[in-house]
Amino acid sequence: MALRRVLQVENPDDYTVLKSKSVRVTTFDASLRKLVDDMIETMRAADGVGLAAPQIGVLRRIVVIEQPAQVEEHEDGTLEEIAPAELFVMINPEVIKASDEQFTMLEGCLSLPGRYGEVPRPEWVTIKYYDLDGKEQRLRHADAHGYVVGRIAQHEIDHLDGVLFTERIVDMSTLVDYREQAKERRRRRGLLRRKASDATT
Repeated sequence: MALRRVLQVENPDDYTVLKSKSVRVTTFDASLRKLVDDMIETMRAADGVGLAAPQIGVLRRIVVIEQPAQVEEHEDGTLEEIAPAELFVMINPEVIKASDEQFTMLEGCLSLPGRYGEVPRPEWVTIKYYDLDGKEQRLRHADAHGYVVGRIAQHEIDHLDGVLFTERIVDMSTLVDYREQAKERRRRRGLLRRKASDATT
């Protein structure tokens, strides 16, 4: 396995790739498994819940998703995992059915770090895809309320068609940019580290 660089929208060459449509996978072999392993490692290293192949510069219709574990908080403040994280590998995924009702929630993207916006999407979807052995699978009525597979898959499938989540935002006033706050937090941490170092020398 190997970490791959995640393409960024600010880079003109990266942007061209991110806006391109991906091609279907026709060969299910060891090289596909290696690519998927790299994608999973890259997604996890970036603390993401999903990654599409175009985001690492590969224009093939491949998506990896790790639906976060479901956690319940008890009255005493302790947390209990009630459902483990679940990994999905989808080759040539497509939404074949979707609810008419929509659910709007905040989305972000590893290719646009620090930016978040309210995106409306169908409340549930049925997805047809192939597994790593080339067998057809269906995920029926996958819920899209929260950071669950039905929501994440819609975001990642958009990447396969060159669509960014910002293009799905209806009310652009909901788009927020936390990059400056993150830079300021890093600057302050650096100052505090320098002050601590000066105090100990």
